[in-house]
Amino acid sequence: MANRVTEPYLVGQDAIAGELLRGRWCVYLHEWLGDDHDLTTWRAQVAGHAARSGVEVCFVEIPRKDMTLVANVRALPTFEQVTESVAALEHYRGRVAGRRRSAQ
Repeated sequence: MANRVTEPYLVGQDAIAGELLRGRWCVYLHEWLGDDHDLTTWRAQVAGHAARSGVEVCFVEIPRKDMTLVANVRALPTFEQVTESVAALEHYRGRVAGRRRSAQ
């Protein structure tokens, strides 16, 4: 597993299993669900895609951050890696919010 976290990027549900097979993990911002989807359905869909690829996943909700961690149970990230991922996504949120304020 990598020691550092990359710049956040969006991965579709069908690609998450491939990321997990490569020893990566995903932290998903709940606002990416939009108004038409719910977290329970999203989790079931991700788990289904992963199962078809032979990946056993675990989900860890981070409620105070409105995020969910998705990881391969055979390649779990360290606490430090999760902390860095969450910090990177919080930074990303701040940049997006700043751009929205500037555009108004």
